[in-house]
Amino acid sequence: MFDSIRTVMREPLLHFLLGGAGLFLLFNFVAAPQTSGDDQIDVTSGQIEHLVTLFVKTRQRVPTDVELRGLVDNYVLEEVLYREALAIGLDKDDSIVRRRLRQKIEFLLDDFTLVEPADADLQQFLDNNPDRFRLDDRISFAQVYLQEESRADAESTLAMLRSGVSDPSQLSDSHLIAYQFDDVAEAVISAQFGDSFTTALFELETGQWTGPIDSPFGLHLVRIEQIVIGVVPALADIREVVEREWLVDFRTSAQQAIIEQMKSKYTVTVEPYEAANR
Repeated sequence: MFDSIRTVMREPLLHFLLGGAGLFLLFNFVAAPQTSGDDQIDVTSGQIEHLVTLFVKTRQRVPTDVELRGLVDNYVLEEVLYREALAIGLDKDDSIVRRRLRQKIEFLLDDFTLVEPADADLQQFLDNNPDRFRLDDRISFAQVYLQEESRADAESTLAMLRSGVSDPSQLSDSHLIAYQFDDVAEAVISAQFGDSFTTALFELETGQWTGPIDSPFGLHLVRIEQIVIGVVPALADIREVVEREWLVDFRTSAQQAIIEQMKSKYTVTVEPYEAANR
């Protein structure tokens, strides 16, 4: 008899049934509805319309009657499992759930702070932040490249350039670097030759060969032909850019103010933690 009992107890089906019964008892006693309305699930016409809208976006057609019933059944199942999960505390101490809820609050804040700025707001923002919209300084110049080994010859090469040689580009030690640069933005020059070279370049007078100026490549004898100082465009010319930046700043500050207001409702205590305990 005992052998028969042991055999039955080893049956997977019995384990499944016992486990199912355990879950049933857990949900019955732990997850019982907390209020009188917790056991009522109403599927409204608005919710059905939302399900249909999502289906149409995905399938590019309206659902059949069978598919619609399946959508509603799936919604009801999702609602049942959601409520049961909440009832037994599956949302507690779960970093994924916490992260998702935080994201939903942040999405709500995004919608809440979505506003349409007036032209006066944008103009004031542009006036208060001109450097954020100022166009790059631009420069046109010629350069003769010399390798580091040619530093001793730089003065004589410079004298030749100032004397007016017919083809200055032929004095370069390498033609891998362009001789002529026309109307190039400061940021582009800086990316190619480095910040120190660019700073020195924009401080030079126009119309005369000078140098050498050092760069990561070596030495450069340069002649500035034109420097155009960047200006702040009129609002009408960059309205879209200004509006985008204004919205970023507005939403950031507005959301931070709302979050600080939320935080003010709580008293936060942080226990001391010694680095040595890590």
